[in-house]
Amino acid sequence: MHIAARLCWGAVTALVSLPLAAQQPPGLDVPYVPTPPEVVAVMLSLASPTRSDVLYDLGSGDGRIVIEAARRFGTRGVGVDLNPVRVEEATANARRAGVQDRVRFRQQDLFDTDLRPASIVTLYLLPRVNLELRPKMFQQLRPGTRVVSHAFNMGDWEPDTTVAVRVNQGTGRAMVYAWTIPAQVAGRWTLTTPEGRRISLQLRQRYQRFTGPGGVSGRLVGERIDFTLTERVNGRTVTRRFSGRVTGDGMSGRVAGGGAWRAVKVPPGTPR
Repeated sequence: MHIAARLCWGAVTALVSLPLAAQQPPGLDVPYVPTPPEVVAVMLSLASPTRSDVLYDLGSGDGRIVIEAARRFGTRGVGVDLNPVRVEEATANARRAGVQDRVRFRQQDLFDTDLRPASIVTLYLLPRVNLELRPKMFQQLRPGTRVVSHAFNMGDWEPDTTVAVRVNQGTGRAMVYAWTIPAQVAGRWTLTTPEGRRISLQLRQRYQRFTGPGGVSGRLVGERIDFTLTERVNGRTVTRRFSGRVTGDGMSGRVAGGGAWRAVKVPPGTPR
């Protein structure tokens, strides 16, 4: 179960029927609403968890996402929730599922949570909380980390994948959004083409998309990079597609049609 803000009418009706203490525990400013099993399944499908991953579920409720990932894929997991009742419930659910050695649950403010160990982050939070979390995720999460959100997007950070999930026996619909934290490529690079030419690239980046002079336009999925570059070759204007991988201050790969390329980031302040 998770925390949500804008609810479908069926969820609102169910919530209102609960005792007041269950609706709104002291110190919490958003209601507690379950994530349907069919949504959990899609979220995990988009996250593609493995035994080597670490999944952090922010607003983990009864722990169902963390527990299901551990049960089905052997994924280690951490659930974070402010409500001590939910943390206790999730811990008991993990014991019943036999995955208590793979998961743990913390009563903690998600803004105080160190996200750096995570390779997957799942969310079901308020829209404004998603936006407030976004800078923290870009600061702490490694390139390639998968982020999956139930119901709410990340504002102008375009999702890599959006899926509409049928819920309530097909009478309702829930949205699931998925992103991959991109490598950071903004700045000045020296690219060496397969023919040995050196080209200076000044890249501007906005989330997973980047552009630069010379018709450079590209996209990142984690550390994977793909872009087009227009240049003059033997008096002709040629546009080619470059694909590869970013590794820190370097990147390399292949050009469509053959040939290897590489690029090195130029340290700030280096004379042109």
